[in-house]
Amino acid sequence: MRVRREAEEAQELSEELRAARRAIIGLNGVELLRDWEWYGKERQWVLQLRLEPDVKPDGPVPPSTDWFVRVRPAYPLGSIKFNPAKLNGLTATFQHQSHNSEGPDSLPWRDGAICLNTPARSLGRRVFDIEPYDADKRLRWYVARANRWLEAASRDELVLPGEPFELPEYPVDLSTPLTVAFSESRESFVVWEETPQQVGIVDFYLLRRGVDVQVVKSFRTFEGNNLPAQPWGPSVTRGASTIAHGLWLRLRSTPFLKPWQAPVDWGELRAVCREQGADLDELLRVAHEKIKDKDKIGQVTLIGFPIPSVFGGSPEMMHWLGLYMPKLVNDKAQARGFRSGKKWSWQHNRDRLMRDDISLRWLDSENWHPEQLQTRGRSRGELTSKKVLMLGAGALGSTVAELLVRGGTHDITVVDDDRLEAGNLVRHTLVLEHLNEHKAESVAKRLNGISPFAHAQFINAKFPPEHPAIVRHVKDCDVIVDCSGSDELLFDLSSFGFGGDRLFFSLSVSFGARRGYCFAARGESFPHNTFRQMVEPWLRKDLEENAENELPREGIGCWHSVFPARADDIWAMASMMAKYIERVSAAPPTEAELVVFEREADESGAFSGVRELSGEDVR
Repeated sequence: MRVRREAEEAQELSEELRAARRAIIGLNGVELLRDWEWYGKERQWVLQLRLEPDVKPDGPVPPSTDWFVRVRPAYPLGSIKFNPAKLNGLTATFQHQSHNSEGPDSLPWRDGAICLNTPARSLGRRVFDIEPYDADKRLRWYVARANRWLEAASRDELVLPGEPFELPEYPVDLSTPLTVAFSESRESFVVWEETPQQVGIVDFYLLRRGVDVQVVKSFRTFEGNNLPAQPWGPSVTRGASTIAHGLWLRLRSTPFLKPWQAPVDWGELRAVCREQGADLDELLRVAHEKIKDKDKIGQVTLIGFPIPSVFGGSPEMMHWLGLYMPKLVNDKAQARGFRSGKKWSWQHNRDRLMRDDISLRWLDSENWHPEQLQTRGRSRGELTSKKVLMLGAGALGSTVAELLVRGGTHDITVVDDDRLEAGNLVRHTLVLEHLNEHKAESVAKRLNGISPFAHAQFINAKFPPEHPAIVRHVKDCDVIVDCSGSDELLFDLSSFGFGGDRLFFSLSVSFGARRGYCFAARGESFPHNTFRQMVEPWLRKDLEENAENELPREGIGCWHSVFPARADDIWAMASMMAKYIERVSAAPPTEAELVVFEREADESGAFSGVRELSGEDVR
């Protein structure tokens, strides 16, 4: 199949692409069918190959298949894609492969690009090693791996026991801009294992965004039992525009057609359910009959099934797929061409709206449990389960609080009576729209927007609080972090009775944020005298070093001096402080301690890192 390319898009074949082509000529099991061709609309160079690896006889992979290799003009840089040809290409979908649909009519290749940079042991890799980037080596490396991929696929060895479990790619219906979010874990899986029902009602929070998100609020059985709760924070519970409802349906295992293909129409989904001993039509029919107020049920149905963490492992978590359903006719209405009554309305739904050849409309479905969302960077230790009281919502406090929440600390209360001024914007986490608003309240709202599980609260007042309810709330906190830079507040903190051991931190920075001071102590109250004894030598040192420096002024007059420190220096110190809080929370000190971080510079004065100082360095 040849496709007409736009003449005006023609590009000159680079020497790097010529070298790549020469390098694969003569490889065993590789035949060059067509030289590099430029596909202007895709902005890719495309090479057609025939691969004839040593596959298992009579296996699922033909002994000879054709492939289109797609690279960017920047080769040897950029991605390299191997797609099956529509003629004499691979038609099945395997593990480590995109859903292998026909794709656009205008292109000669299918959509099912195979994943060749996977760390699968079957392809000879246990970790991500460094692939060659020389022009004459990189394509050759990929071609060799493509042959090994086909050999492993033919022997059902693309994934081996113990490798991370992956789902088939369920092709999302792009015409329905909707994402479904849920929260499932090993703990909630125990509840599902004890639940005999296969169908029920699911309630959603509907969040209006660029792409709408339906977040699972709760699962219910038709008997009225509530199933695993979804502990969302106020960014979800208060940010929802409305509550929607749908159906949930459970299967025994991952729905797929062998070898690893997602069902794409109602007929394939019925076949998958039958293999698991489930009658999809009967489950949906019974569920539809049990719904009391059918007009309140939306068009999103969740199909759930247990999954393991590794291939060959035991199931340990529920996963849910969102399916956008057709608008079904309820049993009180009469469908055109059908008699009235429950039997015939359902027959209409089955034969007209969910016919075997009608495509499924899969939705983007995501597990938003903290263990899933924070795999890119989660704090370790005990801190994430603690209630944190943040005293001070200035540049340092707002940054430290944000780092803690991004690391998984969800229960945090911010205390500050100050309002945001324009001058704060140079280094604060808040922005113009928060001008003249209470810092504590605005920071708490920002923190809640960072994580769907964050429960950030605020107190727009000085410490210590006076209202009895607020006093009780403060006393309920486990970790107290002072970022106020106020000696008066620390004195008040030392006389505030928490009624039990607490972990205290006091964080501050020196002139220009050259140093960061991290004080930690454990006890029933903040040890103010000990703090002063430890930090005063450093403060004297800072004054001596900056005796000639005049404080910058903001506005007009002699009473408008401000503390100088750039945002990047504040953030650098805040990062070290957040790590320090995490470290100390995991192993609290038996005695009060002061740790000092100092910004380093090379001979030219350029930033070169941050080091931790000892008590000797103050002399």
